[in-house]
Amino acid sequence: MNPEAFQAKVKQRVADNFDQSYRLYEDFEKKHHFFYDLTVKLAENIGLRPGSRVLDVGCGNGVSALALHEKFSCQVMGVDLSARMVAAGQELHGSNPEVCLVEGDGERLVEVVGDRRFDYVLYNASIFIFPDAERSFREAAACLRPGGVIAFSFYPLLVNAAGDDLLSLAFQRLELPPPRFRVITDYQKASEALEKCVLSVVHHQWVRPLDLEFLRDFFFIPAQSASLFPGKDYIARRELVTRLFAVLEDVAPESSIVWRMAAGTKA
Repeated sequence: MNPEAFQAKVKQRVADNFDQSYRLYEDFEKKHHFFYDLTVKLAENIGLRPGSRVLDVGCGNGVSALALHEKFSCQVMGVDLSARMVAAGQELHGSNPEVCLVEGDGERLVEVVGDRRFDYVLYNASIFIFPDAERSFREAAACLRPGGVIAFSFYPLLVNAAGDDLLSLAFQRLELPPPRFRVITDYQKASEALEKCVLSVVHHQWVRPLDLEFLRDFFFIPAQSASLFPGKDYIARRELVTRLFAVLEDVAPESSIVWRMAAGTKA
Protein backbone atom coordinates (compact mmCIF):
# COMPACT_ATOMS: atom_id res chain seq x y z
CA MET A 1 0.00 0.00 0.00
CA ASN A 2 1.46 3.37 -1.00
CA PRO A 3 1.81 6.11 1.68
CA GLU A 4 -1.12 8.15 0.37
CA ALA A 5 -3.46 5.15 0.40
CA PHE A 6 -2.26 4.19 3.89
CA GLN A 7 -2.89 7.70 5.23
CA ALA A 8 -6.36 7.72 3.68
CA LYS A 9 -7.10 4.40 5.40
CA VAL A 10 -5.89 5.75 8.75
CA LYS A 11 -8.05 8.86 8.39
CA GLN A 12 -11.12 6.80 7.56
CA ARG A 13 -10.53 4.62 10.62
CA VAL A 14 -10.16 7.73 12.79
CA ALA A 15 -13.37 9.23 11.39
CA ASP A 16 -15.25 5.96 11.98
CA ASN A 17 -14.00 5.72 15.58
CA PHE A 18 -15.12 9.25 16.35
CA ASP A 19 -18.46 8.79 14.58
CA GLN A 20 -19.07 5.95 17.06
CA SER A 21 -17.95 8.09 20.01
CA TYR A 22 -19.87 11.34 19.84
CA ARG A 23 -22.50 10.50 22.48
CA LEU A 24 -19.95 9.17 24.96
CA TYR A 25 -17.86 12.28 24.42
CA GLU A 26 -20.93 14.33 25.35
CA ASP A 27 -21.53 12.24 28.47
CA PHE A 28 -17.86 12.44 29.44
CA GLU A 29 -17.81 16.23 29.06
CA LYS A 30 -20.99 16.68 31.10
CA LYS A 31 -19.42 14.71 33.94
CA HIS A 32 -15.85 16.03 33.86
CA HIS A 33 -15.96 19.40 32.00
CA PHE A 34 -12.55 18.39 30.74
CA PHE A 35 -12.12 19.42 27.11
CA TYR A 36 -13.56 22.84 27.93
CA ASP A 37 -10.98 23.25 30.71
CA LEU A 38 -8.15 21.91 28.54
CA THR A 39 -8.98 24.49 25.87
CA VAL A 40 -8.98 27.30 28.42
CA LYS A 41 -5.64 26.12 29.82
CA LEU A 42 -4.06 26.01 26.36
CA ALA A 43 -5.41 29.48 25.56
CA GLU A 44 -4.10 30.88 28.85
CA ASN A 45 -0.67 29.31 28.38
CA ILE A 46 -0.19 30.88 24.95
CA GLY A 47 -1.63 34.25 25.98
CA LEU A 48 -4.52 34.09 23.55
CA ARG A 49 -5.93 37.54 22.95
CA PRO A 50 -9.68 38.03 23.51
CA GLY A 51 -11.66 38.71 20.37
CA SER A 52 -9.28 36.74 18.12
CA ARG A 53 -10.19 34.71 15.08
CA VAL A 54 -9.39 31.05 15.73
CA LEU A 55 -9.24 27.99 13.50
CA ASP A 56 -9.97 24.94 15.69
CA VAL A 57 -8.54 21.85 13.97
CA GLY A 58 -10.02 18.58 15.16
CA CYS A 59 -12.87 20.52 16.75
CA GLY A 60 -14.84 17.39 17.66
CA ASN A 61 -18.26 18.10 19.15
CA GLY A 62 -17.66 21.84 19.48
CA VAL A 63 -16.71 22.04 23.17
CA SER A 64 -13.35 23.70 22.46
CA ALA A 65 -15.06 26.26 20.24
CA LEU A 66 -17.57 26.89 23.03
CA ALA A 67 -14.76 27.58 25.50
CA LEU A 68 -12.98 29.91 23.09
CA HIS A 69 -16.15 31.85 22.40
CA GLU A 70 -17.45 32.03 25.97
CA LYS A 71 -14.16 32.71 27.75
CA PHE A 72 -12.31 34.75 25.13
CA SER A 73 -15.05 36.16 22.85
CA CYS A 74 -13.37 34.51 19.86
CA GLN A 75 -14.78 33.98 16.41
CA VAL A 76 -14.17 30.28 15.76
CA MET A 77 -14.14 28.09 12.69
CA GLY A 78 -13.87 24.39 13.56
CA VAL A 79 -12.82 21.56 11.25
CA ASP A 80 -13.16 17.82 11.94
CA LEU A 81 -13.14 14.56 9.96
CA SER A 82 -16.08 13.07 11.87
CA ALA A 83 -19.45 14.03 10.42
CA ARG A 84 -21.29 13.00 13.59
CA MET A 85 -18.99 14.96 15.88
CA VAL A 86 -19.43 18.04 13.69
CA ALA A 87 -23.20 17.58 13.68
CA ALA A 88 -23.19 17.37 17.49
CA GLY A 89 -21.15 20.57 17.62
CA GLN A 90 -23.49 22.35 15.24
CA GLU A 91 -26.39 21.39 17.50
CA LEU A 92 -24.47 22.67 20.53
CA HIS A 93 -23.85 26.07 18.96
CA GLY A 94 -27.14 26.41 17.12
CA SER A 95 -27.30 29.52 14.94
CA ASN A 96 -24.47 31.37 16.66
CA PRO A 97 -22.85 33.39 13.84
CA GLU A 98 -19.55 33.58 15.73
CA VAL A 99 -18.97 29.81 15.54
CA CYS A 100 -18.85 27.77 12.32
CA LEU A 101 -18.09 24.02 12.40
CA VAL A 102 -17.51 22.07 9.20
CA GLU A 103 -16.53 18.56 8.17
CA GLY A 104 -13.10 18.53 6.57
CA ASP A 105 -9.56 17.19 6.45
CA GLY A 106 -7.19 18.92 8.86
CA GLU A 107 -4.30 18.16 6.51
CA ARG A 108 -6.03 20.13 3.72
CA LEU A 109 -7.01 23.25 5.61
CA VAL A 110 -6.55 25.71 2.76
CA GLU A 111 -9.20 23.85 0.75
CA VAL A 112 -11.57 24.01 3.72
CA VAL A 113 -11.14 27.62 4.88
CA GLY A 114 -10.60 29.32 1.53
CA ASP A 115 -9.38 32.91 1.82
CA ARG A 116 -10.19 33.27 5.54
CA ARG A 117 -7.22 34.19 7.74
CA PHE A 118 -6.87 33.59 11.47
CA ASP A 119 -4.93 34.86 14.46
CA TYR A 120 -4.55 31.34 15.90
CA VAL A 121 -4.74 27.77 14.68
CA LEU A 122 -5.32 25.44 17.64
CA TYR A 123 -5.26 21.67 17.87
CA ASN A 124 -6.94 20.76 21.14
CA ALA A 125 -6.03 17.10 21.84
CA SER A 126 -6.08 16.22 18.16
CA ILE A 127 -2.66 16.50 16.47
CA PHE A 128 -1.59 13.04 17.68
CA ILE A 129 -4.14 11.36 15.40
CA PHE A 130 -2.86 13.12 12.26
CA PRO A 131 -0.81 10.86 9.94
CA ASP A 132 1.02 13.88 8.47
CA ALA A 133 1.34 16.55 11.16
CA GLU A 134 3.93 18.47 9.16
CA ARG A 135 1.55 18.90 6.26
CA SER A 136 -1.22 20.03 8.60
CA PHE A 137 1.07 22.63 10.20
CA ARG A 138 2.13 23.94 6.78
CA GLU A 139 -1.52 24.31 5.87
CA ALA A 140 -2.20 25.96 9.24
CA ALA A 141 0.58 28.49 8.64
CA ALA A 142 -0.93 29.34 5.26
CA CYS A 143 -4.22 30.12 7.03
CA LEU A 144 -2.60 32.50 9.55
CA ARG A 145 -2.14 36.22 9.34
CA PRO A 146 1.46 37.49 9.84
CA GLY A 147 2.47 36.93 13.46
CA GLY A 148 -0.25 34.35 14.02
CA VAL A 149 0.22 31.40 16.37
CA ILE A 150 -0.10 27.63 15.96
CA ALA A 151 -0.54 25.65 19.19
CA PHE A 152 -1.54 22.17 20.28
CA SER A 153 -2.33 20.16 23.39
CA PHE A 154 -1.35 16.51 23.44
CA TYR A 155 -2.30 13.00 24.54
CA PRO A 156 -2.12 12.37 28.31
CA LEU A 157 1.14 11.26 29.90
CA LEU A 158 0.64 9.27 33.12
CA VAL A 159 3.63 9.47 35.44
CA ASN A 160 4.61 8.73 39.02
CA ALA A 161 6.84 10.96 41.17
CA ALA A 162 9.93 9.49 39.49
CA GLY A 163 8.58 10.25 36.02
CA ASP A 164 7.92 6.61 35.10
CA ASP A 165 5.34 5.89 32.40
CA LEU A 166 2.39 4.37 34.27
CA LEU A 167 0.55 3.08 31.22
CA SER A 168 3.56 0.90 30.45
CA LEU A 169 3.59 -0.21 34.09
CA ALA A 170 -0.10 -1.09 33.94
CA PHE A 171 0.38 -3.28 30.86
CA GLN A 172 3.31 -4.99 32.56
CA ARG A 173 1.25 -5.71 35.67
CA LEU A 174 -1.56 -7.17 33.58
CA GLU A 175 1.01 -9.17 31.59
CA LEU A 176 -0.45 -7.80 28.38
CA PRO A 177 1.52 -6.49 25.40
CA PRO A 178 1.35 -2.70 25.19
CA PRO A 179 -0.12 -1.18 22.03
CA ARG A 180 2.44 -0.74 19.28
CA PHE A 181 1.22 2.81 18.72
CA ARG A 182 -0.74 4.72 21.36
CA VAL A 183 -0.79 7.70 19.00
CA ILE A 184 -0.27 8.13 15.28
CA THR A 185 2.16 11.04 15.70
CA ASP A 186 4.14 11.29 18.93
CA TYR A 187 4.94 14.48 20.82
CA GLN A 188 8.52 14.77 19.61
CA LYS A 189 7.54 14.31 15.98
CA ALA A 190 4.70 16.83 16.31
CA SER A 191 7.02 19.35 17.95
CA GLU A 192 9.67 18.89 15.26
CA ALA A 193 7.04 19.33 12.55
CA LEU A 194 5.82 22.53 14.21
CA GLU A 195 9.37 23.89 14.41
CA LYS A 196 9.56 23.85 10.60
CA CYS A 197 6.62 26.25 10.33
CA VAL A 198 7.24 28.76 13.12
CA LEU A 199 10.04 30.92 14.50
CA SER A 200 10.51 28.81 17.63
CA VAL A 201 8.48 26.42 19.78
CA VAL A 202 7.56 27.06 23.41
CA HIS A 203 6.43 24.12 25.54
CA HIS A 204 3.92 24.11 28.40
CA GLN A 205 2.39 21.53 30.72
CA TRP A 206 -0.86 21.17 32.61
CA VAL A 207 -0.30 18.76 35.49
CA ARG A 208 -3.28 17.24 37.29
CA PRO A 209 -3.56 14.57 40.01
CA LEU A 210 -3.93 11.04 38.67
CA ASP A 211 -7.68 10.38 38.80
CA LEU A 212 -8.48 6.75 37.97
CA GLU A 213 -12.22 7.34 37.55
CA PHE A 214 -11.47 10.12 35.07
CA LEU A 215 -9.10 7.85 33.16
CA ARG A 216 -11.58 4.96 33.04
CA ASP A 217 -14.28 7.28 31.73
CA PHE A 218 -11.87 8.81 29.20
CA PHE A 219 -10.73 5.46 27.83
CA PHE A 220 -14.25 4.04 27.84
CA ILE A 221 -14.83 6.35 24.87
CA PRO A 222 -14.57 4.07 21.80
CA ALA A 223 -12.09 6.29 19.96
CA GLN A 224 -9.80 6.29 23.00
CA SER A 225 -10.01 2.62 23.99
CA ALA A 226 -9.18 1.69 20.39
CA SER A 227 -5.76 3.31 20.87
CA LEU A 228 -4.98 0.97 23.78
CA PHE A 229 -6.51 -2.26 22.54
CA PRO A 230 -6.67 -2.17 18.73
CA GLY A 231 -8.36 -5.09 17.05
CA LYS A 232 -10.66 -5.94 19.97
CA ASP A 233 -14.39 -5.24 20.05
CA TYR A 234 -15.72 -2.44 22.24
CA ILE A 235 -17.12 -4.64 25.03
CA ALA A 236 -13.76 -6.37 25.40
CA ARG A 237 -11.96 -3.02 25.37
CA ARG A 238 -14.14 -1.66 28.19
CA GLU A 239 -13.38 -4.68 30.35
CA LEU A 240 -9.65 -4.35 29.66
CA VAL A 241 -9.70 -0.61 30.42
CA THR A 242 -11.29 -1.35 33.82
CA ARG A 243 -8.59 -3.92 34.61
CA LEU A 244 -5.81 -1.70 33.27
CA PHE A 245 -6.45 1.19 35.63
CA ALA A 246 -7.40 -0.97 38.60
CA VAL A 247 -3.78 -2.15 38.82
CA LEU A 248 -2.63 1.45 39.34
CA GLU A 249 -4.63 2.10 42.51
CA ASP A 250 -1.57 1.73 44.75
CA VAL A 251 0.47 4.35 42.84
CA ALA A 252 -2.33 6.81 42.03
CA PRO A 253 -2.05 9.03 45.15
CA GLU A 254 1.48 10.21 44.29
CA SER A 255 1.07 10.25 40.49
CA SER A 256 -0.03 12.76 37.86
CA ILE A 257 -1.66 13.21 34.46
CA VAL A 258 0.46 15.54 32.34
CA TRP A 259 -1.07 17.29 29.36
CA ARG A 260 1.75 18.62 27.20
CA MET A 261 1.35 21.69 25.02
CA ALA A 262 3.44 23.45 22.38
CA ALA A 263 3.09 26.73 20.51
CA GLY A 264 4.95 28.84 17.98
CA THR A 265 4.54 32.09 16.07
CA LYS A 266 4.38 32.00 12.27
CA ALA A 267 7.71 32.73 10.64
